[in-house]
Amino acid sequence: MMTRFLILSFLFFNFSSFGQWKSFYPEKNNKKSQSHKNEKNSNDILNYNNIFFSALKQKSLENYEASLSLFEKCIDKNTSLTEAYYQASIIHKKLNNLIVAKEYSLKTVKASNSNIWYLRNYAEILFLNQDFDEAARQYIIILELEPENEFNYYKLADTYIYNQQYLKAIRVYDKLELKKGIDKMISLQKHKLYLQLKNVKKATQELEVLSKNNSKDLEILQILAEAYILNNNKEKALDIFKKISIIDPDNGRIHLTLANFYRDNGDVESSFFELEKAFRSKDISIDTKISILSSYNGILSVNDTIKNQAFVLAEILLLSHSFDHRVNAIYGDLLLANNNKSKAKDYYKKSLKINKSIPSVWTQLLFLEIEESNYDSLLQLSKEALSYHPSEPLYYYFYAISNIYFNNYTEALNTLNIGIDYVFDNERLYSEFQVSLADTYHALERHNSSDSLFDKILLLNPNNIIVLNNYSYYLSLRKKDLKKAKELSKRCNELELNNGTYQDTYAWILYCLGDFENANIWMEKALINGGGESAVVVEHYGDILFKLGNKEKALMQWKTAKLLGNGSQLLDEKIKNEHLLE
Repeated sequence: MMTRFLILSFLFFNFSSFGQWKSFYPEKNNKKSQSHKNEKNSNDILNYNNIFFSALKQKSLENYEASLSLFEKCIDKNTSLTEAYYQASIIHKKLNNLIVAKEYSLKTVKASNSNIWYLRNYAEILFLNQDFDEAARQYIIILELEPENEFNYYKLADTYIYNQQYLKAIRVYDKLELKKGIDKMISLQKHKLYLQLKNVKKATQELEVLSKNNSKDLEILQILAEAYILNNNKEKALDIFKKISIIDPDNGRIHLTLANFYRDNGDVESSFFELEKAFRSKDISIDTKISILSSYNGILSVNDTIKNQAFVLAEILLLSHSFDHRVNAIYGDLLLANNNKSKAKDYYKKSLKINKSIPSVWTQLLFLEIEESNYDSLLQLSKEALSYHPSEPLYYYFYAISNIYFNNYTEALNTLNIGIDYVFDNERLYSEFQVSLADTYHALERHNSSDSLFDKILLLNPNNIIVLNNYSYYLSLRKKDLKKAKELSKRCNELELNNGTYQDTYAWILYCLGDFENANIWMEKALINGGGESAVVVEHYGDILFKLGNKEKALMQWKTAKLLGNGSQLLDEKIKNEHLLE
């Protein structure tokens, strides 16, 4: 194509342009002068062509700036020649200098209104300038000159589409179809355009005609089925979907589409039948399957059918994606929702073995461990979780709590002080950190720090039940501010009735105040509300009974506390001596 162009250009400049250049030079009557004139003209033409061909060379090398500079020189030498304008307009178009490109291309069209290349370049530039009306007029001219070139029809149709003249675009496609017959791409495009015009009926008819000539084309059939759904013709849509599933029984997308179709129409059984097929298909991505399975978590409690479906799908995924951490995690979620905590933990651990970077899995596992008071495991797992997520405050909290359980108070204190700085926009967790810090200060006998922090918490939240109970109990152990302790414990029991632990605290404060009768009343309440399972509560009851003079019954309670375990350091001495030691 380049060789042909160069030859044509050479002929153009040497013959058609030569006559145009004569007027630039004065006429001489003598032969010498005429000869000089011819020689000068020949030199000018040669010089022009050299510049022009150099410009073409730079253009082919994509040195557009250099090429453009040379074409501009050609234009300066002779403004009546159009080829330089044409080439310059192409470069300006490439450089997105659309205003100049339009100006230059217009010159070429005015000079030669039947040149296809000039016209097509001008139309394209008009299109890029979003002058769609004028671009359409140019493409109509081009079509008249080249009625057999299909490309021209597509360009004209595109111009109408961008100008939102959808019906005109359809008419262009109709003319093209008369030439080449029913065409898939054209029919699908007309289908879309009819939908833009909100003519669903016509859009569907286009597909129906197309499907008759392409009865096994799955893409066409699926679009036709969707069109029937838009027309509220569910029966025809279902027939098409069934046809597709027969043609391509392993097509997971069709099974998924059918599943959605049946679900939307209330056929739960058929929906799940198709969904199961979709889950067994390799056509459906693991991400899609996980997304569908995740949606079951929120509705497991609806009925047993839903629950069973979720587990069937999860087990299908596990067979094909057992090494995907997400599959193991979501199966763990399903088991947890089904109250199978032990098995849920197993799958959370499998998930973490594959990928330890997912915080939600760590969190679920740690909550299960603390719920079951597995402090050995909690200590180990929370420490490991922190190594992967060092800015997650909840993991600091779990690690601190497990250290408190094992009386590692210094480690717990350091952990709590680091972790609390990572708590943002979570008042409840922040409060838990503060309470644990105050408890730890108490355990380390840093009582001023403990009391100060408890007071600070109560200032912000006077009804924090945990603080009211713990603070009052710690004061009673130290025999300090017992009136304050009594008031705090009283408020605690008013806020939560029938809590054996809180009732024991109040009873013990009354004991410390010497009010043994009322202490006994409150301790009996504590025993009724679960206190009988605590060695501390039972031992306290024995101490109160001893003060009330019932030494035999007191000894019995001490022995019971011994059997329960975790009594005070003085418990053995009390039993041995059959006497209260304080």
